[in-house]
Amino acid sequence: MRKASVAMRASRLPFETTAQADLREGFVGQERALRALEDGRGLGAPGYNVFVCGLCGTSRGGTIARMIEELKPGREESQDRCYVNNFKITDRPRLIPLPRGHANGFKKDMQAGIDFLRRRIPQVFEGEPFQRQKGRIVERFTAREKDLMDDFTRRIARDQFALGHMQVGAVALPEIFPVLEGQMVPIEDISKMVHEGKLDSPVAEEIERKYEQFRQEFTVVYRKTLTLSRELASELSYLEQEAASVLVDGVIEE
Repeated sequence: MRKASVAMRASRLPFETTAQADLREGFVGQERALRALEDGRGLGAPGYNVFVCGLCGTSRGGTIARMIEELKPGREESQDRCYVNNFKITDRPRLIPLPRGHANGFKKDMQAGIDFLRRRIPQVFEGEPFQRQKGRIVERFTAREKDLMDDFTRRIARDQFALGHMQVGAVALPEIFPVLEGQMVPIEDISKMVHEGKLDSPVAEEIERKYEQFRQEFTVVYRKTLTLSRELASELSYLEQEAASVLVDGVIEE
């Protein structure tokens, strides 16, 4: 009975021997295994593995090798990625993608460029053309500041006052002094001179009134000189940037 059943099934085959059979492509009955291998192949991080088990003699190794060959991904070659400083937003560095293997060369070129600029930029600042331009700028602002102070000094001199300096610790601060008998007198000494009979009270009161007036005017003048100092610093900074940018642009372009 068993032999008859086998013979009946064999008679349904479209060939007499397996040598006459066509080779079947792909895998039969391995859908789940194929999906598992696809999932395993998609995990590109290190430390992940695919574990294969099955009965002995089922040609697991050959079957898996063929499966992996069919599933072999056509991935693009990964790029090098370089993070560089973002000068506008310092906590968000900029990413520069480069062809694979070019990152180290880029790093070396950047370091060589920086070393070159560290040597050359100070030489530019010390050179005669830069110093000549810097001198003209400083001279222009110094003249403007002098005009402000000279105008104020002339105005208070008409009322017997002078502009000098008072030592406060290690710092000499500008101060206005009444001028009495050709000598600059600290305003604190005026009341003392009244008590000693060296100065009349009405005169002392007028001196103190004018002193307060001139102090307020000098505050305005002094603020203008501070504004000039900031403008000078800004213009010198711009001059330095312009002088250095010629070198920097050349290095970056190269």
